[in-house]
Amino acid sequence: MGDEKRKFLRFECLVPVDLLEIGSGEGADPEAALIEDISREGMRMVLDFSLDLSPGAEVDFKVHNPEERETCSVTGEIMWSKSKDNRLEVGIKLRKMDDGIKNKLLDIGYAKWLESRAAEEKKRTP
Repeated sequence: MGDEKRKFLRFECLVPVDLLEIGSGEGADPEAALIEDISREGMRMVLDFSLDLSPGAEVDFKVHNPEERETCSVTGEIMWSKSKDNRLEVGIKLRKMDDGIKNKLLDIGYAKWLESRAAEEKKRTP
């Protein structure tokens, strides 16, 4: 396995997004995209359709906080993309996002991460 390039831990968050614009303005079905994990600087998004998302393309979307009725606009840059199981996964470097909502999403992911670590520890303890 290659060297890890990330500076920050990524946390699973499973949050739906509405894609507004990708690169030259190509739109997408709002229910077809999901943020699978997030860190302080980026996220991995999974799309149920195939678009040409080349590294360097800019993407604009809205994130829905699942715990409250708030949304925020996000601008990011596609860093990588790959096809997996008839879906497209993309790595996005965050350029603009409301810090409050980002922190709430990170808190959701961190809580899930703590739960999974506690479950793993419980399995190891006789």
